[in-house]
Amino acid sequence: MADASPHIPGRLALRLLQPHPLGLERLRGIGPKTAARMRERGILDQLHLLLHMPRKYRPTYRFWPGHELIERRASFVEVIGQISHVLPPARHSRAPLEVRLQVDDAEFKLIWFNLAFPGFVKKFQPGDWMRVEGKLDHERDPAQMVHPTFDILKSRETRAPQTEVVPIYSSMEEVRDSLIHPAIAESFSLLHADLEEGAPLNLLRQHELPTLADALKTIHVLTPYDDLDCFREALTTARNRLIFQEFFDLQLALTRRYVAQRRAANAPRLTERELGRELLKKIPFDLTGDQKSAIATIADDLANRIPMRRLLQGDVGSGKTVVALLAAAIAIANGHQVALLAPTEILARQHSRNAHALFTALNIPHALLVGAQPSAERRDILHQLASGELGLVVGTHALVQDDVAFKNLALVIVDEQHKFGVDQRDALLAKGQDPHLLAMTATPIPRSLAHAVFGDLDLTLIREKPPGRKPVRTELRDRSRAPKIYDYVKKRITETGEQAYFVYPLVEASDALANRRSVTEEAERLANGPLKGLRLGVLHGRMDGPAKDAVMQRFSNGDIDVLCATTVVEVGVDVPNATVMVIENPEVFGLSQLHQLRGRVGRGSVDSMCILITGFSLTEDAELRLQAFTTTDDGFKLAETDLAIRGPGLFLGVKQAGLPEFRFGDVLRDAHWLQAARHDARRILLGDASR
Repeated sequence: MADASPHIPGRLALRLLQPHPLGLERLRGIGPKTAARMRERGILDQLHLLLHMPRKYRPTYRFWPGHELIERRASFVEVIGQISHVLPPARHSRAPLEVRLQVDDAEFKLIWFNLAFPGFVKKFQPGDWMRVEGKLDHERDPAQMVHPTFDILKSRETRAPQTEVVPIYSSMEEVRDSLIHPAIAESFSLLHADLEEGAPLNLLRQHELPTLADALKTIHVLTPYDDLDCFREALTTARNRLIFQEFFDLQLALTRRYVAQRRAANAPRLTERELGRELLKKIPFDLTGDQKSAIATIADDLANRIPMRRLLQGDVGSGKTVVALLAAAIAIANGHQVALLAPTEILARQHSRNAHALFTALNIPHALLVGAQPSAERRDILHQLASGELGLVVGTHALVQDDVAFKNLALVIVDEQHKFGVDQRDALLAKGQDPHLLAMTATPIPRSLAHAVFGDLDLTLIREKPPGRKPVRTELRDRSRAPKIYDYVKKRITETGEQAYFVYPLVEASDALANRRSVTEEAERLANGPLKGLRLGVLHGRMDGPAKDAVMQRFSNGDIDVLCATTVVEVGVDVPNATVMVIENPEVFGLSQLHQLRGRVGRGSVDSMCILITGFSLTEDAELRLQAFTTTDDGFKLAETDLAIRGPGLFLGVKQAGLPEFRFGDVLRDAHWLQAARHDARRILLGDASR
């Protein structure tokens, strides 16, 4: 079997059952220069050419009666008519040449600019018959065509009316549609018999989808259609075929990965749960039903020789960390080690503090490993990991370094999983003998996208909020209201002792982004102006780890009234006394990020507020996002909205190895096809599509 080049954009790659010469130069009309231009656009060979999709279609009405073309307001037409008048411009005039053409019972006007030289004008004689093709402008009376193509006929010709659908492709310099379409037709005639299906025929019949060859035949209009409604229906089905194939290819790959992981079947069986029960007694609140269910599911996974591969997905403040630490306690109680990987140092330090608060009382050795650490401290931690003295290590990418070794790593916990590539996750897993994996995300990812990105993981949702949590009131305000907002925040802090966040998009002011506020500049302005007398702190990503940690500790202890920060406080910051979140330039953030920021307040029993201050006119997308944000605090609903507006790449906020790029499918619009592809792939490879 000859495979297509791996450089085809998108995940769908055409493959052939038999080897073929695939060079573009083998096609009629395509020489070396044209082939080079096509390769510059990613069309490397004839298989790539078959995946060069039309950007639109143009119905052309050929030889219809004139009055029906007028009634239908047909745009592109081909007609046969008789010249009734020729109106050449006056000598030295810049007026166009005008020819009146009688098409059955309708009159059309033909216009040519700058072509009124005698030889051209003499081509048109009243009484002659013409075949004319072009775009018909119905805004004129009579309807007219400008610079149509034409032939002068020797006599009247009568042809049967027909409608032709013409594919229009993306323009390429000096590569016209009149060349691309015949080249595609020739490639198809050479290759279609050996196009590999890529999906079992019984699945295609089940989903009422055409073969790959028939789908491409419809998409490129290689069979004429004279019924537009029939073509539209066939085109929808053909596109669905490519969407399904693209999703099916991805889900097969993810499921094969899932199967390979499970075939290892040599994970440590972690059955001792007494330490977990002791840990539960130390938690000063009752778990929600979702938390209890998640812990039970994870405990069952850990007791199995098949390595757990689970994604724990929960909204802001739903209590995923407690579930993760309980899972860690089970592993440690069995004499094994646990690694908790976080994407930022702030989040890693927050997890370390949470672990310290619970694990110290149970005498569980634990440590923090980050990039900015004294060499001696790092060496000591590495020694304790290698010897097995440490039960839990929390860290950033520093955990993935080659010099980090474990004695008996049994459980890897990855927080904010979507901010890591698959390679980073696997590098940490490789430091143990088939360890279990618990991935977590506080970003509510729509199920369709989760299946596309994390299709090799089982999903567990936590949707319940802990009891006592109050919804955060959210308001959108124009910059003109800023003075009143500052007064409101200052009053709450001075009268009740509460704390507040002010979040900005930039660390320092930028001439290139003059409309966006910076944390360093605004913190100084607030401290010397509207919030004078309050204790302000500054936190941003350019600070080193100890400096960040010191600021966060002071804020947690209540020694800072207002924390002015960038989005480094998006996750991992838990200060129940902070009740007001002010976000400047919210229009530059995604809904998911705004939702995470809002989640920093409302963590106690006091009514909390999130205030958005916009500084200039909003784009349509920004208005949609902010309107949605102010009307719901349901992270899953906001995630669906954000995905619809911005697409998967911007929704996740990162470019990473695990993020699929689809050429045909859309994970939101085509979620049902993604679900069908996942179901089919799992049924074929696992014999069970329920997981």
